[in-house]
Amino acid sequence: MSEKKPDHNTECTDDKHGEHLCFLMYEGYHYEHRADYKALVQDAEYICRNCSRTAKDAARLCAPEKL
Repeated sequence: MSEKKPDHNTECTDDKHGEHLCFLMYEGYHYEHRADYKALVQDAEYICRNCSRTAKDAARLCAPEKL
């Protein structure tokens, strides 16, 4: 049985939504680029108010909030 693809915020209007963690995970980035993904989330300083993912850089989230 295949794993269900995680959702991403299809309503995000940011021109760089393709760089947001929700979109990257939707595309399977965390499987194909494990070390790079780990660097994006390690020592997280922000949480997304939309999906609750965390990231080091606020620009990687649709609705970032400082932790």
